[in-house]
Formats: sequence, C-alpha cells, structure tokens
Amino acid sequence: CAPNFLIAMAGEGDVMMSPDQADQVAQKKSPQDTAKEPEAAESPEATETKEEPKGPTNEERVAMAESSKEAGNALLKAGDAAAAASKYAEGIELTEPMLEKDPGDVGEELQKRGTALYLALRLNSAQANIKQGSWLLAIEHASKVLLIEKDNTKALYRRSLAGLQLDTEGRLEEARGDLSRLIQLEPSNREAREMLFKVKERLKELRQQEKERLSAAMKGGLYQEQHKKLGKLQAAYEEEVKRLKDAGEDEISFEDFAKKTKEKEEELEKKQKEEAQKRREEERQKEEERQLEEENRRRASEGKPPVTMEEWRAEANAAAAQEKRRVEEVVKMDEAELDEEDKKLLKETKEKGYYHGRLGTVLSDAAPKPQLVTESKDESSPKVGSEWNQAGTWEEKDASSWAQERLTAWLGDACVSGSNVTLPAGAGEVTAKVSKVKSVKGEAHIVYVRKQPRHGFNYEADLSFSMNLGDDKFSGTLSLPEIMDGIACAELRVDARWKGSGPSEAFLSLANEWLDRLRERVRGQVAAFKEEYQKRSWNFL
Repeated sequence: CAPNFLIAMAGEGDVMMSPDQADQVAQKKSPQDTAKEPEAAESPEATETKEEPKGPTNEERVAMAESSKEAGNALLKAGDAAAAASKYAEGIELTEPMLEKDPGDVGEELQKRGTALYLALRLNSAQANIKQGSWLLAIEHASKVLLIEKDNTKALYRRSLAGLQLDTEGRLEEARGDLSRLIQLEPSNREAREMLFKVKERLKELRQQEKERLSAAMKGGLYQEQHKKLGKLQAAYEEEVKRLKDAGEDEISFEDFAKKTKEKEEELEKKQKEEAQKRREEERQKEEERQLEEENRRRASEGKPPVTMEEWRAEANAAAAQEKRRVEEVVKMDEAELDEEDKKLLKETKEKGYYHGRLGTVLSDAAPKPQLVTESKDESSPKVGSEWNQAGTWEEKDASSWAQERLTAWLGDACVSGSNVTLPAGAGEVTAKVSKVKSVKGEAHIVYVRKQPRHGFNYEADLSFSMNLGDDKFSGTLSLPEIMDGIACAELRVDARWKGSGPSEAFLSLANEWLDRLRERVRGQVAAFKEEYQKRSWNFL
C-alpha cells in the first residue's frame, strides 16, 4: 500500500492516481456533484443566506400566458376543444393574480397587457366550453369578463348563447337582458336580434304552459280532478266490499277505506321522495367528487398542492355569491338611446297583464277571468264564502281592486334617509324615496278550498324614484316585474335605472349604496302589503 497514492472506485477495478491527478479530478467536479457534498461542509453564513425559490415574474407570467393562449387557439382551431380549454386555464391561472396587484407594483403597461390577456383567455374558454356543450362553465367564464367589462359584446353574446341552451326561465331572462344590451351597443348585429327573438319566443312558451296550468285551476280544473279521483276511490271501495263479502269478512266503511288508502298513498309517496332524494344526493356527491378530482389534476399539473372537498366547496360558494351580486348590479340605461325596435321591445314588456311574471304577454282583457261570486253584505257574519257554497269546496273572489289600491299605497311610501352622511363635499343629509307609482298592473284572488283561504296575487309595478345627496339631486326608475304570492319578498327582483347618465364618478358609489337601501325598503313595503292582504277575510274586501 503506497501512502502517496489515492484510490478511486471506477467500475470493475481500482485505479491508482497520484495526488496531482486527484486535484485535477476535484477541480473538474460539476455543480451537481458539489451540491451533493455533506451539509456540514457549508458554513453557517452560507446556510443563512439561502432563499426559497420564487415563482415566475410578472413579465414571465404574461409571456407564459400568451404561449398558453396561442397553444389553446391552435387546439381549438384543430377541433380539440377540451385540450384548448385546458391550455386557456393555464393562462388564466398565470394572469389572474396580476389583477389584484397594485399597478405601481406591476407596472401600468404590463398590468394592462395582463388584464387584456386575461379577458381574452376567459372569452376563449367560454367559446371552448360552448363547443363542448358545457353551458354552465361557458356562462361562468363570460360572467368573469363582464365583471371587469360590463359591456363586452363577446361576453354578452356567449353568455346569452349558453343561457338559451339551458332553457330555464331564469337563464332566459338573463339572456334577454344581455342581448338587449348587446343590441344597444351594436344595433346592426343581426345574430343578436335573431337570438333575442328566439329567447322571447321560448319565454312565451314557458309562460304559456304555466298560464294553462293556472287557468285550469281557476276554471275548476283542479276541482274536476278531485271528482275524478273520488270516483276512482269509490270504484275501488265497491270492489273491496265485494271481496270482503265473498270472503265472509266484516264490511268496512267508506271513511275507513278512504283513510287506509290515503295512509298507503302517503307512505308510498314518502318512500318515493326519500329514494329520489337519496339518488339526487348520491348524484350530487359523485359530481362534486368528479369536479374535485379534475381540479386537483389541474393543480397537480401546475405544481400546486391539492385542495380538500371543504376548500373546493368554499371557493365554489364564493364564486356563486359573487355572481349573484353581479346580477343585482344596477343597470344604467337611457331610453332615449334606444332605436325604434328596442323601444318596441320595451313597450311589449309594459303591456303584459294577467299573471305577467309567469304567463308572458297575455293582455288583461284577453286573460281568463275567474267567475265572481256574490258576497255577503253582513260584515259580522261568520260564514265563509257565498250563500250557495257553505260546504266551502272550491270558490274564488276577485280582490284585484282592493289589492292594487293597497299595493300602490305601500309602494308610494317607500323612503330611506340619513343625516350627517359623509359626502364628497362634506357631511350632509341623504334621502332616497319613491316619488311616483307610475303603474301597478295585475290581479289578486282569494281562493277557498274546503273553507281554507288562499291569498293569491300577481302584479308588476313601475316606479319613479328621487335621491338627494346633500345639494345634488338624481332620479331614475324602479321596475318590479314579478310581485307574486309564490316569491319570497326578500327575493323580489327590483331593477333600477338611472335617468340620463346617472351620478358622476364622485357620487356613484354612495348613490348605488343608497339605491340598494331603497330597493330593500321597497321589498319591505311589499312584505307589509302581503301581510295585510293575508289578514283580509272574504267579507271585508
């Protein structure tokens, strides 16, 4: 063994090297080899100065997102919409954090570039999801764009296109609003006009179906159905009596037979409901698990940690709440800007009568009218209903005149105010109130079924409002298209429009805040009317 030599392992045998050769080998070590040296060899100072690896810079984010967009566009053009959507999602993930940063930190030009790229990625994602038939995702992407650019014509069109496919009254109403706004922005857009026509026709169909159902009820269709059901029960009872007689068993009364039959039907209905609910819950859980798995796959591809089901649900709920706030945002519209066709469309919505909210454009004089009954003039009489129908099986009373008068009075009293409110020019008083009830249209009926009253009503109302913010005054209109007994007052739709261009930028935030307060007060006034109406009895109208 020679002390002046080093031994280095080299596969199958040992190679003897001199000290000079060993030094040369050490000098040729790669950075990767050096990094594998024991940590004990590092000095404390070097350990302290180590930094965690940072993510991409803002410039890199934009560059990478542009690459994702170009790749997505190529895939979409090639017909692979799913892969394109995945590429767009990568770009969205890169650019979305930049929207929340201060322009001074990012750079104004770079942030503008990133925002424009983000909007393009969202719009392209909406298009890719439309091609896949993923209507809800398409609506979500378009809505994200409209949160930033409320008059983005592509987003308005794509959201309305997806909403039309979902074919629900709520989505169709949203599509009608989007298309109406799009036509204002692009009066020559033929595709938007054609789609608006389709949306309106489909809404009429849905409301006509509801009209026929309600009309059948008002004309006694439900009562006739009860007679038919009673006849079937009577036939079944006669068969049971015959069976019991042939078997030598005790006879059963019709009341007991009806009671047992009802108990069986209720038990069966309860079981069916439980099974249906169980199936829906299982389907919902499977869909959530599928979406969570898809989300975590996406996060894994981006090097992000997975999220739990609770975290994913919280994000989904937050997104849904944000969308609800967007839908309730005040719409600014000056009717003077509308062309003749737009004015015609608006006029149609104002000429709706009987059961406007659900039935479409059925004029009041053409709508089915429940037959009136003779009311008792003795207000102290405890009887319910008319003299000829003391059994109280089914009877109706028209309460339209009284309800319209009272609803008008309640709406006209809507007012909110505050003193010592912080204004752009200093503290002052603020008042927002309904200045005029322009119209209240609709009908109300009290229907008695087996002596139990049901207070039904369906109205629409147009109101004018005024607002004083200190010495500055503004005005506009409020529209309540569906004041119905079946809609909770807290969920009433109250559309608001400023007259002219509305408040200036300095007043806009404060004006919208007080307008929202007035809208809530209007809902409260409708609730007060509803409570008063439900206390009205047959003989006190």
